[in-house]
Amino acid sequence: MKNVLSKRTVKSRYTGYNIYRAKKRIMQDFPQLEENKIDIHYVESPHPRFTVLNSVYNETKGVIELEASSGNPIRHLPSNYQGNGFLRGFLMIFQHIMNDTTITLDNMNEYFRPMESPASFLPVLADWLGIHLDTLGGEDEIRRFLQYAIPLYRYRGTIPGLQAHLAIVSGIVPEIYEEYKPYSSMLIGSEADTESNVMDSDDYRNSITIHFPVSRSKFSDTLVRRLSLIVQREKPVHIMAYISFEAVKKKQRKITVINTDTIMGVDEGITV
Repeated sequence: MKNVLSKRTVKSRYTGYNIYRAKKRIMQDFPQLEENKIDIHYVESPHPRFTVLNSVYNETKGVIELEASSGNPIRHLPSNYQGNGFLRGFLMIFQHIMNDTTITLDNMNEYFRPMESPASFLPVLADWLGIHLDTLGGEDEIRRFLQYAIPLYRYRGTIPGLQAHLAIVSGIVPEIYEEYKPYSSMLIGSEADTESNVMDSDDYRNSITIHFPVSRSKFSDTLVRRLSLIVQREKPVHIMAYISFEAVKKKQRKITVINTDTIMGVDEGITV
């Protein structure tokens, strides 16, 4: 939690921002706040439309209230209707409704930028680019991967492409060996991932090994499963793929030699 909601932290803090920018800034400042807890009230003002004029935190309702500038549809009516207070307030209701759509259309370009797009639109972007969300983690990882999705398509189906894909997801650049199978590795199959410790005589000819230069304990089971799905979907169909990790170094045991000169005592232990 970056900040604690209070009247002091919110008061006039977002004045001068565009409504779209103000909402994004609020969500960054207060990650624990739900988007529906931002209440926007539009008032007629000579300032550019959708400019935040004031911001306060309503402790009773638990919402941040923004006051923003907006036009009124009454301006399109003949001058003899301009002074009708009831009609002005009545038409402002419809202006409130239209403003939500207008703000979305005005900032549509932001929806196609992975780091700026609303979280609800990320699955749509991923679907357009053919990205499987089950191979990615949280929102931050999805945004980061979407940034590189288009350049990665140039290398899809190649060793460098697979290597970059796995590096973005795992944070570690793996080493990929062709026609090589380690004695201890994880076979990536069509149904399940199985452990293999046997080197067959000829099944290494059409195979690749993705080796991560860290121990298996550095990766969670969920991450290993996601990496397996990526390899299964991105590798060429006709080859076998294996994932291996750095072998755990075993501690050497201290060897004590007991011979005829060894003296054993109850309290002192063994003296050689």
